[in-house]
Amino acid sequence: MRTNEIVHINGRYKKIDCDLIDQCHVCIRIKTGKDIRRVEVVYNDPYIRYEGSNGLVWPNYVVDMECTGETFDSYYFSVVLSCESHRLKYYFKIYDDYECLQFSESGFTKNYRDDDLSMFFIPYITESNIFKEPKWVGNVVWYQIMPTRFNKNLRGVIDKLDYLKELGINGLYLNPIYYAHSYHKYDVIDYMKVDPELGTEKDFKELCDKAHDLGMKAMLDISFTHCSDENEMFKDAIEKRKQSEYWPMFKIEEDKQGHLRYEMFGMIRSMPKFETENFKTADYFINKVVKKWMELGVDAWRLDVANEISDGMLLRLNNYIHNYKEETYIVGEIWHNATEWISNNALDGVTNYAVSRAILAFVCDPNHDIWKYRSSIDELMHAYTLKQLKSSMPLLDSHDTPRIRNICQNDKDKVKLCLLLLLTFYGTPSIYYGTERYMEGSSDPDNRRPTNWQEPKESYEDIYYMTQLLIKLRKEHPVLANEGNIEWIHHNELLIMKRANENETLYIVVNTKEYTLNTMLPMQNEFINIINNDTIYTNIEIQRLGFMILKTIHE
Repeated sequence: MRTNEIVHINGRYKKIDCDLIDQCHVCIRIKTGKDIRRVEVVYNDPYIRYEGSNGLVWPNYVVDMECTGETFDSYYFSVVLSCESHRLKYYFKIYDDYECLQFSESGFTKNYRDDDLSMFFIPYITESNIFKEPKWVGNVVWYQIMPTRFNKNLRGVIDKLDYLKELGINGLYLNPIYYAHSYHKYDVIDYMKVDPELGTEKDFKELCDKAHDLGMKAMLDISFTHCSDENEMFKDAIEKRKQSEYWPMFKIEEDKQGHLRYEMFGMIRSMPKFETENFKTADYFINKVVKKWMELGVDAWRLDVANEISDGMLLRLNNYIHNYKEETYIVGEIWHNATEWISNNALDGVTNYAVSRAILAFVCDPNHDIWKYRSSIDELMHAYTLKQLKSSMPLLDSHDTPRIRNICQNDKDKVKLCLLLLLTFYGTPSIYYGTERYMEGSSDPDNRRPTNWQEPKESYEDIYYMTQLLIKLRKEHPVLANEGNIEWIHHNELLIMKRANENETLYIVVNTKEYTLNTMLPMQNEFINIINNDTIYTNIEIQRLGFMILKTIHE
């Protein structure tokens, strides 16, 4: 047995293989090599005992785990266990073709008595242990806006709210609006002021109010890790040095010769870094900045460079924001695996770039195929808990990446397919301004061009209507969003993803070939393609890069 390939993570701060669904149910997961044929989990309350012939005995339950995913070299197994007493201890019995080994905190053993094993524990599950995301998050499709580039200023955003409502958008994600000299506003001079280029505080309040009237949430982007070197707090610290009340708020050092050195964001000298471990820094942002903008109507926060904010500051931010308004959403920009940041003590979700990478590789890389895409998604779905995925923000492109049109090399069919895969996955997806208008742009700053509102609709209307339709279907069929399981249906030429819950089953069928396919579906039934309401039978013709969302006519 290849024991070095078996992984189960159960730790105080990293417990991704023990998903606490509620106080009485836990999803246990384990990763193995492909030599494994079967996995059982042995479990019960740790304190239950009865008198046996040889003394006290721990009675236990033994259940088979289901293989719920695979990659090229791994299987993922999972099972949901009941724990009415709110606690568990457990170990695994793992089978290959030749032997059965026990796997516990003792490592790998064979034929040990239960009492001789140091088992995995889930201590008493309190209500506060259960990860809770805002209830509304899974119903929102965000639209990312750089106000200076979308429609000049905040008044321009207000003027386009009806346009966004018609598209199906119900969440505004605004890049920074604070006073700064740059167009992107991440180098903040004053966090307490709206940049005059964008308008006034009154304009921002009106924008939030009108968005709320249209059923939209308002999210504000902010950096707690760096500001402008023209920020008055930083200038005071540089001028007065250790005599400045703001000196502890920045990462500044003074050598014996009196020379100053300060840490910067991304090696950009004009963006000095805050010392987020300092209580005064957190106090400033929480009691002044966050408080002010939430009073004006902010429903959600996007934290720039969230992985560089100290744990202590994240905890204080989380507590303050959720105590101020419990259903506020906090999402952090993190590009790498971020399971440890999504918790009741830090973030509600993260920017899910892993989904973006999987989708774009599948659609745009000729060396990527159905199997690689399935493997990427399975790996992602076992790197995070299901709750974490449902509360994170998947996206295709943003102000930090080339636009989806450029990534897809001006292939509209590929853009549509990317939108399909984004809008039928877990989370609270974000669409970058202009995607629906087929805007182009390579790397920063070319990807931040102003919207051309005079452009003829004929040049982008097919992308617009597909975006609008997919958002509409996502809302009408929650099984396509956060209320449906994902299961792969095997086919040699098609990607088939089954999204199902107790109320509805839909099949997403994708042809990634560069030619039309005439083939047979493995599901023997009659369907409606809810994209165009065509009736579909088992034998299908599906165009190059085409897709269908099938609903069974007769269950």
